[in-house]
Amino acid sequence: MTKQVTVCPENSARGLPAINGAIMVTNAQTGLLRAVLGANWVTAIRTAALSMVAERRLADPSAETVSFVGAGVQARSHLAAFSKLFPLKRIRVFGRSKANTDKLCGHARDMGLEAEAAANARDTLRDTDLVLTSITLDYSIEPFLDARWLKQSAFAAITDACIPWSQDGVSAFKTVIVDDRTQEFESDKPMLPYQQVTCDLT
Repeated sequence: MTKQVTVCPENSARGLPAINGAIMVTNAQTGLLRAVLGANWVTAIRTAALSMVAERRLADPSAETVSFVGAGVQARSHLAAFSKLFPLKRIRVFGRSKANTDKLCGHARDMGLEAEAAANARDTLRDTDLVLTSITLDYSIEPFLDARWLKQSAFAAITDACIPWSQDGVSAFKTVIVDDRTQEFESDKPMLPYQQVTCDLT
């Protein structure tokens, strides 16, 4: 199986998803093509599932509040995942697009949750149990979140390579688990100082 993913930050202005891809499946013995699949759904579900692996061990099982920084595909898939694991009561959303923010809040209300758009980045992280950051993968974005704003017991699922998080505050993350420690070590743009990585999901 081969998965190819392309990140096109300018797609947002076109009304298109910023992350798109395809999966090619071949027979392991013969090499014959078996299927070609769109990767967008798989990417959304797989990423949320990986977050759930860590959440089950690290997050407060009585978590009631989740904050979203970014209100796109990953926010929706993670809201579905969070709602299966935790007794959620409310969400807070800080997104670039008002349309996506309103859509995510409306979806949460349909699930019986309270939902509000946050006024600013700091207010988003205020007194929240769970955080998901999933902004567009654009390294020109200036960091605007500080881990020191989180309460001690908060859990953050970070799907955007730590782009919105200030490097001055990342030491506030006490336990850091990445998908793949070797990949993080070899990355041209590490998410945070390698010595801060506790372990990986394997």
